[in-house]
Amino acid sequence: MSLKGEKPKSLKYPKKLRSIGDHIRKRRLDLHLLQRDAAEQIGVSAATIYNWERNLTSLQIHDIPAVIRFLGYDPLPSGETAGAKLVRARRVLGLTQRAMAKNLGVDPTTLARWERGQKGRPLKKGLAVVKQVFGRS
Repeated sequence: MSLKGEKPKSLKYPKKLRSIGDHIRKRRLDLHLLQRDAAEQIGVSAATIYNWERNLTSLQIHDIPAVIRFLGYDPLPSGETAGAKLVRARRVLGLTQRAMAKNLGVDPTTLARWERGQKGRPLKKGLAVVKQVFGRS
C-alpha cells in the first residue's frame, strides 16, 4: 500500500498575504527559487528580496513593474475613487508623482491634489492613463 499526498508547506510559507513581501515569498517558494534567483528575475539584490520578504523595507516605486511581472498579477489594492485609481496606475507604471505629472502635462502639486481627491477631478488625460493601464476607468 502506498499513500500519496502533497508535501507540507514550509513553515516559511506565508499563511496570509498581507504585504507585497508575502506575495513575493509565496511566489518564490511556489517556483522553488532561492532569494538570489528571484532577485535576478526582478532585477534587485538578494538582500533586497530578504528585506521585502521580512517587511523590513518597502518597494521602491521603480521596482513595482518588475515585481508585478515576477508575480504574474498585481497585488496592489484597487482604488475606488478617481484619485486612488490614478495612484495605482502610477505605481503600476513605476512612476514618481513628478514623472507622472510630466507625462500628463500638469504640475506635480496638481497631480498630488488629484490623488488625494482634492480640488477637482483628474483631467480626462489622467483617467485615460488609468484606462490604458487597466483596460477600464
